[in-house]
Amino acid sequence: MTAITDAPAPARPGVWARAAASGGGIAAVLVAAAVLTPQFYSAANLDDLVRQIAFIGVAAVGQTFVLLVAGLDLSVGAVLGLAMVVTAQLAGGSNAGLPAALAVALLFALVAGGINAGLVVARRVPPFVATFATFTLVEGGLAAWTQGAPSGEIPPALTALGAGSIAGIPTPLIVFVLLAAVAALVLTRTTYGRRIYATGAGAPAARLSGVPVRAVVASAYLICAVTALLAGLMTAGYSGYVDTYLSQNLNLDSIAAAVVGGTALTGGRGGIGRTAVGVVLIALLVNFVGLLGAGNAGQLLIEGAVILGAVWLGSRKGATR
Repeated sequence: MTAITDAPAPARPGVWARAAASGGGIAAVLVAAAVLTPQFYSAANLDDLVRQIAFIGVAAVGQTFVLLVAGLDLSVGAVLGLAMVVTAQLAGGSNAGLPAALAVALLFALVAGGINAGLVVARRVPPFVATFATFTLVEGGLAAWTQGAPSGEIPPALTALGAGSIAGIPTPLIVFVLLAAVAALVLTRTTYGRRIYATGAGAPAARLSGVPVRAVVASAYLICAVTALLAGLMTAGYSGYVDTYLSQNLNLDSIAAAVVGGTALTGGRGGIGRTAVGVVLIALLVNFVGLLGAGNAGQLLIEGAVILGAVWLGSRKGATR
């Protein structure tokens, strides 16, 4: 059998329609914010917004890999919370204890990703069920470990990662841009990236062409777990304390950003560039709704409507061709 060596297939019309709609949505939110919430354009809020974009974006990069192989990862928020709790409690606020804490956090994240991969690949459990089971398992483990009251101190090095700046540019944004650039190159310029697209577009055909489908799918879940870990470390550094509530919304946010940007839920279509557009739109909406005082309920309603719109655009007759 010959290996998959051709470039990823061009995006379907519906995918580009979603990406275009995301661009229009960004413009609409920016205009609405200028009219309804002038404080949106304050220096402090724009700094917060840029960091929100980075946190959502890092998680969304990993989610994009999973979606491209026709998967879904609902355990992202749990791994984020795991990163915060493990690092804070094991490091104890000391940079000296940070390397060991990071090693343990990485091990736990890989175990969570491995459980997802094992259930989906080996046991053929639907991704929604498998990753939700992992989410429940991790959340339950954290609750038992912390007795429902997470504690610990965030090491200064993580504060620099989440709340710091380099040459006036927020550090999280630099991390996101570099990660997105590397991920985009991997997906578009490597054999592994082509295998990701081939697997999502049609696993049986990819398998016949020599693609190790099971290994590719498993690797996508491991990548998603690692990016969730990184997003958790950045979030912990930004907040300065352990609050697993901060990570819960990133489950939906990471999925919404990728889907709204144009990554298909059915796999094989999309990419990091379009996910980045979706990340900006979702972050803008989250920030805007927060300034309006709509709270978490309002955020969920708006994000749900946006996702429904993206799915509708992707399921139109033209999007299936």
